[in-house]
Amino acid sequence: MIKVYLDTQYPKNLAEGLVLLHQMQIPEEIKIIRTSDFEDADANSVVFLFDRTKKGIDIITERHYEEGYKVFAFKSRLVAKVDIFQLSLSVLSLWPKILHTIHSEASPFVFTYKYSGNTLKKIK
Repeated sequence: MIKVYLDTQYPKNLAEGLVLLHQMQIPEEIKIIRTSDFEDADANSVVFLFDRTKKGIDIITERHYEEGYKVFAFKSRLVAKVDIFQLSLSVLSLWPKILHTIHSEASPFVFTYKYSGNTLKKIK
């Protein structure tokens, strides 16, 4: 089972919706965990973070990548205030691509995305 960790900056309702969605999957392949503590994560884990840089990736994103995680980072610096509804819509619209990426990429990676984006941008 693949564990997907959403940082607590992601909306609680989004995490709960993803949990409910994946509970319908038989057998259940994805476990969604909303936390700020990634200590239980292993090298096969996926993390969703907020990246606050305009260009490149910030140190937190870089460290998670270096520790062997598969990272999806929302480029939050590109907006003045995060609209949790728009963020949730963005994640949900990208979810099929995210799942494909999780299953097809064996090694650690960093992908970024933004509001209204229908693409994931591979950084590493």
